[in-house]
Amino acid sequence: MPLLRWCPDRCAFARFAGVWIRSLVACLPWLGVPAAAAQEASKVRIEIQGIDRHLERNVRAVMALARAADTGLISPRRIVQLHARAENDIEIALQPFGYYRPDIDKSLEENGEYWIARYQIDPGPAVRLRSVNVELTGPGADEPHFRQAAAGFLLHPGDTLHHLLYEYGKLALLTAASDSGYLDADFDTSVVMVDRDAGTADVRILFETGPRFHFGPVRFEQTILDEGFLRTRIPFKQGQPWRQDRLLQLQTGLAEDPYFVRVEVMPERDSARDLEVPIRVVLVPRNRMDYELGAGYGTDTGPRGRVAGLWRWINRRGHNADAELTLSAVEQSLIGRYMIPSVVHRTDVLTLFGGYARRVPSEISSRTMTAGARLSRQRLTFRETISLAYQREAFEVGVDSGVVGLLIAGGSWERIRSNDFNFPTRGLRVRGEIQGSQKGILASTSFLQLEAGTKVVFQLVPRVRLLARGDIGHTVVGKFRELPPTLRYFTGGDATVRGYGYLDLGVRDSLDTVLGGGSLVVGSLEADLRVLPRWALAVFTDAGNALEKLTLSGLERSVGVGIRFLSPFGMLRADVAWPVTGSGRPRLHFSIGPDL
Repeated sequence: MPLLRWCPDRCAFARFAGVWIRSLVACLPWLGVPAAAAQEASKVRIEIQGIDRHLERNVRAVMALARAADTGLISPRRIVQLHARAENDIEIALQPFGYYRPDIDKSLEENGEYWIARYQIDPGPAVRLRSVNVELTGPGADEPHFRQAAAGFLLHPGDTLHHLLYEYGKLALLTAASDSGYLDADFDTSVVMVDRDAGTADVRILFETGPRFHFGPVRFEQTILDEGFLRTRIPFKQGQPWRQDRLLQLQTGLAEDPYFVRVEVMPERDSARDLEVPIRVVLVPRNRMDYELGAGYGTDTGPRGRVAGLWRWINRRGHNADAELTLSAVEQSLIGRYMIPSVVHRTDVLTLFGGYARRVPSEISSRTMTAGARLSRQRLTFRETISLAYQREAFEVGVDSGVVGLLIAGGSWERIRSNDFNFPTRGLRVRGEIQGSQKGILASTSFLQLEAGTKVVFQLVPRVRLLARGDIGHTVVGKFRELPPTLRYFTGGDATVRGYGYLDLGVRDSLDTVLGGGSLVVGSLEADLRVLPRWALAVFTDAGNALEKLTLSGLERSVGVGIRFLSPFGMLRADVAWPVTGSGRPRLHFSIGPDL
């Protein structure tokens, strides 16, 4: 019984049979090709019928004549040569999808300035799997991750033989091995045996796990930071079982630090001793100091400028600092920060900060001085920030005015997950925050404020995304009018409720002046269609307001359309929004930044 033994270590898409016919020059007269025509280049049109789109796509990718036709003009001699081997190319192209006995009718004719190559293909019956046998041997054979990969093998008896699924199943075993430290794991046997006549196939895999390796010593190659500080970035200990995710965590953590422009983490498998693999980490430093100048325009802020300085490392313990001056028509601010990493935990960053800000949006005026400290760290899947700051603010909001001092303690927790930073098709941001002060402890009033927000991005169908956002906040305070505007809720503008002016929504007094609110409710629903690789069209609706009490009544609503441009530094958005409630003209909004 004729059998075809398929070797999985060679790509079925790239293997071709030997050349059947090396030269057909002598046959050209019999094929009706004039001798003079053999010297001229021609175009070729390939017509394929009888198979579906994904099979045709692979046939065109494998068929030498189709690939040559895509490059332009071909000599008639070459056309005839490639047409002669097309049947073999088609058979090879169909095999990865389980079709081993196709029936192919082909023809080639000259039609003026071009040639037409026609192929009528009947793929025939697909090969079915008679047996699938996946066996594990070695010290790790009973490990749950190997058992799970073997049990989840993507091919089963009765399925169509699909070589790509076969390779995926093998890859799952290799991934389980590399992720858990079985670095010598390999296939003792991995074959697919096809019986063409019977239309059946047998899969046999014998996977040898080998021993489990452990983390060895880590060697850093750099000159700017203390070795002891760098070792606080290592998320494992020498001698622990190897885990690939921990190695990736080491590389990601070092890359996110401000010190290095390039991070290379290289396990030295060949230097392993007693199953411990040493790890070499090559670190290329960034410039020690950097300065930034920026200018822009926003529909909320008008023209704006920015000057910033960054000191990436101040000492060998990794301390770093930055300062930033921002100027616009509605806000001027200066802030400085000094960061101390790894105070208690390797993911800790203690930030000492101080600054001054003057804000004059619409009918609001405030001058704020702030100084304090915050400790940020990774806790489970959230970034946790605990802060304590003294704030002194002089303000005027309508008829309210005053000077208040507050010692504010707070905490926030945020998690961001997405499959792409610039244009995610699947992503989630979750945020929660609490802050407050107690009268008498360097504070002239007491308050407690709680906020929560989320944003979800997911793909409905190819090229169409849905973005949903919601934010809610509430303030508990004895005398609301004693709160400075930086602690009141206002909304409206590019990032909240489009179609309304910047911070133009909130509780109003008898003179129609916006005083803000003690509660906040904001939501948005948006859909965008990607029409070009970097361009998308959007439609949206927003709703929200700053209110006296937490309620869904009294929300202002808007609808709009927009254009999106995917730039290297974030999404550029241009929106036109119409107020639905109340009166007002459409507003144009510009904004830039990531979706999450």
